Amino acid sequence: MCDFLKRTKKPNPDASRLLASILVVFPAVQSVTYESKGETLELSFALNGKFSQEELENFLSYVAESLETFHHLEGLGCTTMELNVEGVYGTCFLNVRRDVATLTCRELSLLTELAASYFGDQLIEEYDENYFPDEEYLIAQENYLEQCLNNMRQMRVEGRLVGVREQERVVVYAR
Repeated sequence: MCDFLKRTKKPNPDASRLLASILVVFPAVQSVTYESKGETLELSFALNGKFSQEELENFLSYVAESLETFHHLEGLGCTTMELNVEGVYGTCFLNVRRDVATLTCRELSLLTELAASYFGDQLIEEYDENYFPDEEYLIAQENYLEQCLNNMRQMRVEGRLVGVREQERVVVYAR
């Protein structure tokens, strides 16, 4: 039979909503990847500018220490956390991998604030200059995001999902 008639794998709707919600609520997050192996989310932040290796290593240490302190204050025991940076000149990407079991919306907010305060205008954020969501909308989205995180903790999602920004849209697909 023809290849184009083969069924494509459809992403889990709850997992798709989680990735889309992260991208809607946090415009500094450029992409989100869910890996069923290890049940982790990888968030990528884009930075525009020239950075020394030392600057990036200092930031990674700053984030690691801040998140460890946050986890301690929140009473979270063992968490999966990996930090790395790809690229040095031009555009580079800060990648944060976290386990879904202990990730919270508050931690995502903290992570975004740390990146914004450290890099300022060099952090690429995808805002529509004609649309500024009101506070009630953002609170509702954050509540929805927390609900999606809770749902992900209770189900088993197979495969790999990727959510990315495509101009003014958010696209989630299975890989």
